[in-house]
Amino acid sequence: MKGKNTPIIIGTRGSELALWQANYTKSVLEEQGFMAELKIIKTKGDATQQWNLSFDKMEGKGFFTKELEDALLAGEIDMAVHSCKDLPTNNPEGLTISAYSKRANPFDILLIHPEGLDDTKMLQLKENALVGTSSARRKTQLQAFRPDIELKDLRGNVPTRVGRLRNKEYDAIVLASAGLERLQVDLSDFIQVPLRAPMFIPAPAQGVLAYQIRENDTAMQSVCRHLQDEATAEIAQAERQVLHDFDGGCQMPLGVYAEKVDGELLVWVAQSAEWKQTPKRMLKRGFASQDSQIFIDKLKSNQPSAVPSVFITSDLSSGDYLIDTLNKIGYSVNNESFIEFKKQSFEMPEKVNWLFFSSKNGVKYFLEGMSGKSLPEGVKLAAINQGTALALKEQGLAVHFTGSGNDLEAIAHHFGQMANGDKVLFPQAKKSMQSVQKYLQYDTDSTSLVVYTNRPKQQLAERAEDILVFTSPLSAQAYFTLYPEGYSGKKIVSIGKTTTRKLQEMHVPDIHTAYEPTPWSLLDEIIAL
Repeated sequence: MKGKNTPIIIGTRGSELALWQANYTKSVLEEQGFMAELKIIKTKGDATQQWNLSFDKMEGKGFFTKELEDALLAGEIDMAVHSCKDLPTNNPEGLTISAYSKRANPFDILLIHPEGLDDTKMLQLKENALVGTSSARRKTQLQAFRPDIELKDLRGNVPTRVGRLRNKEYDAIVLASAGLERLQVDLSDFIQVPLRAPMFIPAPAQGVLAYQIRENDTAMQSVCRHLQDEATAEIAQAERQVLHDFDGGCQMPLGVYAEKVDGELLVWVAQSAEWKQTPKRMLKRGFASQDSQIFIDKLKSNQPSAVPSVFITSDLSSGDYLIDTLNKIGYSVNNESFIEFKKQSFEMPEKVNWLFFSSKNGVKYFLEGMSGKSLPEGVKLAAINQGTALALKEQGLAVHFTGSGNDLEAIAHHFGQMANGDKVLFPQAKKSMQSVQKYLQYDTDSTSLVVYTNRPKQQLAERAEDILVFTSPLSAQAYFTLYPEGYSGKKIVSIGKTTTRKLQEMHVPDIHTAYEPTPWSLLDEIIAL
């Protein structure tokens, strides 16, 4: 029996990362009582990494897989171990993907040399930073967040690329987290900025190993059952379905990420025709394989005149990510806050371990009230989401906790684990809903600090735009008090669950709630409409 009496021959590339992947596979099989050995095969991708050829032109085209597949078809090896993101979505005749490994970290990471750091800016990159990556997918998403940065191709294996950053050839580089973690690369001299979804969409099936065998090899089909992770298989197949239907083997910058949330399959896509174009983004809930055509129809549309107009209930400045991105992809956008704000004087308690900010306004009015005064010694700062965290960093302040998603109970749980036994101060509005405080279950001493008051504007014009985006419960109250049926003929987008609940109280139907209260998640919902 193959693997019991004679070794399973595992085909692999010879790079350090490929050998780690093959040796990992070998160890899993040996734990199941099989014998296995490696056979190293050089691929065209290995030979061309120093050419003037971007990786986006190699990935998904067989540059890193063809010679392994030829060896399989010739019977020289029994199994090929691939990084799933390198595989074309169509198998050569006679071959099949028989198993998918458990997924490692699927996200990218930005490594910044200390001389390239500016903690007050988006992605913590200094102005006009030189960033290394040869991936069109990464380039287009990076430039959407930081149009000022300069991008330069980066090639070589993982240790080589890290070495080039260490030698100051770049201010920062972008790599896949999985490869760095698998090789246990020393990153202690760099600033590490995780590029997680839904902010930054990874390559389809990134972090997954695919096990390819001959289609008629029933013995190896049985062996591969020991390598299969069913949860990963569902996710990887969904992502690769979108890649296939986009014809993603071409040079198109395409990110796809799937995740199972409360039993529902969610799929995010970021796509542009070429890396110099701003990517369009979209989230599809309850994804099924046939739904990938929806992404294609919406994201590849070249008819800006058919794109609806959008109104956002917030005072946003020019250059704001959400407005800038919508404008670049052809949307008409207007914005105005429906709320009046007023600074409130306050006295800062002396003994505080944490300051937890639940909004950008909380940051603004707290810092205005603290003008000329110092923060309590040793105090740590927490932010409810990445937008609020950035508002703190823009003032040169370090953030020690940042919430993610729109589940306030989960955010409170994770924060409570860090702040257990500590005194936490919440700078906020006078009539705050105290959404995080009420979910804190650990031994935390939480206190509210009123730093501003807010109230709905009494006079507002009825909006004519097709899509109305509500960024707070008070905005929803302000508008629908004046215009109870102001939703008629319009699409309504909510920034989060508390805003959605207020919209429901105002009898607004068919509300589309962002996955998390961030500009990119609002963008996903707007485009999906």
